[in-house]
Amino acid sequence: MAKTIALVGANGLVGKSFANSFLDQGLDLRILARVESTESAVLKELTSRGASVHGISYEDESSLIKALQGVDVLVSTVSVAVLTTQLVLIKAANIAGVKLFFPSEYGNVYDHPSNEISPYLQLKKTIINSAKELGLPYAVLSTGGFPNLSFPVDVWGDGNAKLTWTTIPSTANWIANVLKSVSIEQLQNKHLRIQGDSASANEIVKLWEKKHNSKLEVVYHPTTELDERLSADKNDILAIILREWASGRGEIGGKDNGPYPSWKPDTVESVL
Repeated sequence: MAKTIALVGANGLVGKSFANSFLDQGLDLRILARVESTESAVLKELTSRGASVHGISYEDESSLIKALQGVDVLVSTVSVAVLTTQLVLIKAANIAGVKLFFPSEYGNVYDHPSNEISPYLQLKKTIINSAKELGLPYAVLSTGGFPNLSFPVDVWGDGNAKLTWTTIPSTANWIANVLKSVSIEQLQNKHLRIQGDSASANEIVKLWEKKHNSKLEVVYHPTTELDERLSADKNDILAIILREWASGRGEIGGKDNGPYPSWKPDTVESVL
């Protein structure tokens, strides 16, 4: 079981939710943040709850190693724009003796051959491979889409493909409870899949209309539009996600819900 967690990206929406869940579980939380952002309102609030904030520089490996010494698990929630910073974190975490690294993954499982053209997805693979090469144990957590951030008014394909959805708070609750109650060794070098709920775009539209007693104007697009977008820009992340959803590969299942048997994740309907 983990006692000390280091979190990167706590100023963001996902990171803040994770941080609060770690603190709710009584875990010792260290927040790593660039020196210039250590005085943010979010971090001050988390500090008042018991977190410690460590100012770091990705150009200064020694600052990272110092902040990570004594840490059991390093959790990253950095944004897409700064994914490469994880390569520096991995090296420092390995030197510091961190026992488990959660990269900033979440979302879908992109193992279909058609995704190999994306530099963005190749970077994610590079990050995992870097941890493997250094011998740093890792755990990839896939959650499906975050319904808090998705609104199915524009739908690609026929809208009938089932999709996995797990809210940000439910994801945070799962990871905090599992880190507290499951041995780190059980999580090492695993690709974990959790599922809070499952619903197609069309089902979500119906749920919304029933809940709000109002009609949504839904626009359906052919999937060829997504192919065209990716031909023009292989790093069109939204097009990559939408193509996964339209293809029927968006339902990843919840094979790893089990380590937290009392987990009661939010339903899609609850956030509409």
